[in-house]
Amino acid sequence: MDDEEIIKFIRQRLQQKELEEMNEELKKWAEEHGIKLEEKEEEEEKIEGKCEICEAREAKYRCIECGKIACLSCFWTLLGICKECLPEEKMKELKERI
Repeated sequence: MDDEEIIKFIRQRLQQKELEEMNEELKKWAEEHGIKLEEKEEEEEKIEGKCEICEAREAKYRCIECGKIACLSCFWTLLGICKECLPEEKMKELKERI
């Protein structure tokens, strides 16, 4: 990913996060007003094993870019991307530009 793609992706993830929060508020409102909503149950992926990046800690996340499983230290949770796909140095550069 080049810088512009990463910036675009980060902005999309932030918007998605805002929509998720807004959806929760809408669900509460609907519930308060007696409106039944159909809920889709998503199966949560079970992630087991060591982090494929540092190979030291237990993995808890899967990168949406490369598919590797990663621990908290090797993962950008807000973005859903591992630090191998988006290194810390690159993230620092991008933070300054956003």
